[in-house]
Amino acid sequence: MALRMHFPVVRHHLLRSGVLPTHDLQDLADRLAARLQRSVTVTDPEIRILATSAHYGDEDEARVRAVLARVALPEVYRHIHSFGVRDWREPGTVAAAPELGFEQRFVIPIRQGRTLLALLMIIDRAESGLTDVELDAAMQTARAMVGILDRNQADQRRCREQRSKLLSDLLSDHDAAREHARSQAAHIMGGPVEQAVVMTMKIRSPGLCGAEVGLEVDAGLANAGLREGARLAHLYQDGIATICSVTEHPSSMEGIREQGRRILESVSSLVSERSCCTLGLCDTPAPLSMMRTARKKSRLAAEAATLLPQFRPFATYSDLGVFSVLLRLQREDLEEVVPSNLRRLLEDDSHGVLGETLTLYLASGGSIPVTAQRLRLHRTSLYYRLNQIEMQLEMSLHDGEVRQVLHLGLKAMELLDAYTRLQDR
Repeated sequence: MALRMHFPVVRHHLLRSGVLPTHDLQDLADRLAARLQRSVTVTDPEIRILATSAHYGDEDEARVRAVLARVALPEVYRHIHSFGVRDWREPGTVAAAPELGFEQRFVIPIRQGRTLLALLMIIDRAESGLTDVELDAAMQTARAMVGILDRNQADQRRCREQRSKLLSDLLSDHDAAREHARSQAAHIMGGPVEQAVVMTMKIRSPGLCGAEVGLEVDAGLANAGLREGARLAHLYQDGIATICSVTEHPSSMEGIREQGRRILESVSSLVSERSCCTLGLCDTPAPLSMMRTARKKSRLAAEAATLLPQFRPFATYSDLGVFSVLLRLQREDLEEVVPSNLRRLLEDDSHGVLGETLTLYLASGGSIPVTAQRLRLHRTSLYYRLNQIEMQLEMSLHDGEVRQVLHLGLKAMELLDAYTRLQDR
């Protein structure tokens, strides 16, 4: 909890002449650390380091790792935010977490009005707090940082908003908006944009408000952008993030997939442990004129990653197979894809033996040796099962079109079962 001290909320005001006369965040952090003889760090609200002083013998493992990584450490991020620091209006302490190598911090929220700009953190290894003189110096430093942070944050916010607007326009239904966006892409994204990789991330966060999840998504993607050296733009609404990644050099398909996995991990590591993140990827870079098609493919892949265990938590469009068609259908249309005699077979198959046999037989392209091996079954027994299946279906498995219809029906049943499980959660 924040300490209830009799100090005003840190607000922006002009410094008097001669008091900390500098406009450099790093210099302010260094001066305060030298005065206190303690390690000082300034982070943004998502615990990314903005400035850090030299060590003063009190540094802990968490600080050293954060300085080296240059991004928010997931476990430290969650620990700090478990104290509700986003809502603090007064200085307070964040307790030590020995299992994270994290010593107690004295934390001053730096605000401009209602906006949290940054957190000024001072290591308090002895847990002795600050003297009145030290606290006054820290508060004075925090006030001096407001103007610098406010300008920097405004620039960063403007950049994020421009990129989000660009992505929104590239995905617009209006031809004029898309054409204008393509003409502005290089300027807004900070370099040539011939093509981009489009991803869709779905975040299921029971009990958490959308704004909080949105902040965690922003933080995770900012970390990913730093690690990947990629230019990212994203839109987030109602648990779904659409992400566009632009890199300087074309990547291989496997390179694109690896980037998608790392982006998923970057966001997953920061969201609540109760949350579930899945990501779908259009693994073919798309020219800007084809962004809407790429977004549709990434959404289908994200749906597969969410619904179907064999894909979870990451799927690419090229891996979906027949699901790339079935996922486009409404539930009532999916029901019609399942032949009635196949449905009866599965309903009467109480032990699932015939269903499993048919599934593996069709998946192997009708190969008896492969199916028998996968089932660990003698071929004679396999022929007996297949004969039973044909009799109940009143269909011949030697007919290629019949096999296609049955294969499609089984996949549709799998998807329908997944929809039912999701509804029952």
